[in-house]
Amino acid sequence: MWILLENVIEVAHPRGPDHAGKGLSPILAPTLHSPGLVCLLARRYHRSMSWCDELLGFCDASGGAVEPPPSFEDVDARIDVLPMTDWVRGWRVVCTTGLRAETPGIHAFKMFFDRLSHDAPEHGMAFIEAVLQQEPDDEVVMLFAEEKVLGQLLVFHARMATPRLQELALRQPRLRWLMGRKAASIRGGMVEEPDLQRRLLVIADEATYRAWSEKTYATAARTDFASLSLPKLAEAWIEINSRSDVDRQRDEDWDDLYDFQGELAADNPLEALELVKAILGIEDNPNLLGSLSAGLLEDLIPVEDRPVVDAVVAEAARNPRFMCLLGGVWFSSVSDEAAQRLETVCGEVQS
Repeated sequence: MWILLENVIEVAHPRGPDHAGKGLSPILAPTLHSPGLVCLLARRYHRSMSWCDELLGFCDASGGAVEPPPSFEDVDARIDVLPMTDWVRGWRVVCTTGLRAETPGIHAFKMFFDRLSHDAPEHGMAFIEAVLQQEPDDEVVMLFAEEKVLGQLLVFHARMATPRLQELALRQPRLRWLMGRKAASIRGGMVEEPDLQRRLLVIADEATYRAWSEKTYATAARTDFASLSLPKLAEAWIEINSRSDVDRQRDEDWDDLYDFQGELAADNPLEALELVKAILGIEDNPNLLGSLSAGLLEDLIPVEDRPVVDAVVAEAARNPRFMCLLGGVWFSSVSDEAAQRLETVCGEVQS
């Protein structure tokens, strides 16, 4: 389902048109996944449409949004019949575009690639070969090993993929370098059958990958997030979450921030809530706020901890933008009492 959004207090509700906001513009907020409310948290947010959007029917040749926007099924069908050169270009755009600049078309390509090798392993194999042939940037190619395209082949379709990968390695030596990134995972049980594991490790050049990685990703001083003031921590969260997939690989900030905020939400949820409020106070990009909603805010709400739920409910009642942010949270993991209070405050602020 595509969720299209425009203004801060306008609300799109997936239960039906009676709950939906009015006059919503074709700007996708793909990271908001709540079964309840989905809101845009900026007063008005526009972004430039991309090549992906025109190709998939989200905008016309002038960059103007198409009304109504294409359905999920239509977009999927369009991508499925594109020439492989367009898939390769789409992969490059996905890998080099940060969340702040992500458009409906870019998000559609991302979701398509996320399930490609699971649902259509033959297409996944063909796609890997095309990127190895056509994409000159090793950092873009390497993301096959970080994202799901290669991993899904190895986990779900190893019997089919192993002989294909062996044969491809003869034609595309670059595959050996790429497989080197997965060598540790293969040994660790990603591929369960010992014979398949052995055959895949033969074509995995771990030493060459390690040498490339050490040369490409220069060691940088790691950020001590716990030592940052709240305003600086909010700025760091925004900057790191705005990075493209390629940029995230270049230091440890992304992984370290993920671990830090997970520990903060678990150990000090009220402090985590202050961080959410600080980020919301200086950021209005709907994609970033969608990630904040479905990530840190959702994680800090405990099952039954009344002081934290009290604080969340009070902030939602005080701040309509926070109420919209709360609308992107799944409440299925909290107690029925807490879920009712949280859902009620969202409804009360709307009415």
